[in-house]
Amino acid sequence: MIRLFFVIILFLIYGNFNSVTNDIVILSLINIAFFSLLKEKNIKIIDISIFISSTFVVEVFVGLPTLIGIVVLFIPIVLLNYLINNYNLSMYIKSLMIFILSFIAFLLFDQTIVFRLLNLQYFICILILTFIFLGLSNYGKE
Repeated sequence: MIRLFFVIILFLIYGNFNSVTNDIVILSLINIAFFSLLKEKNIKIIDISIFISSTFVVEVFVGLPTLIGIVVLFIPIVLLNYLINNYNLSMYIKSLMIFILSFIAFLLFDQTIVFRLLNLQYFICILILTFIFLGLSNYGKE
């Protein structure tokens, strides 16, 4: 339910701020989509629907043909789900793998991101979001 709420909020945020924020919104949507399928061994229908809705929103924002990203990304992600969940990996390694996968997917969606990455704002925003994630994962349960 929280993931669906974040998809709706990110959908409403997109386009209201600068291009750096828009790119981070798209990257966050891809992260939500990948996390939905890679979080546990048994994939439920709600996880598939969150993956489809997140990827659909990204396709609308980027301007790709409808549902092509879902078809291209779904099969490798399901195979990777088997790899990640059947080996004993720490949460940090799983999170790093999901981030790298979503970043590669973002590069496939939008090749001009490489030139925009040279901007210092991206690195600062990614560092801030990483530290927020680490803080919430370590101290958020208290």
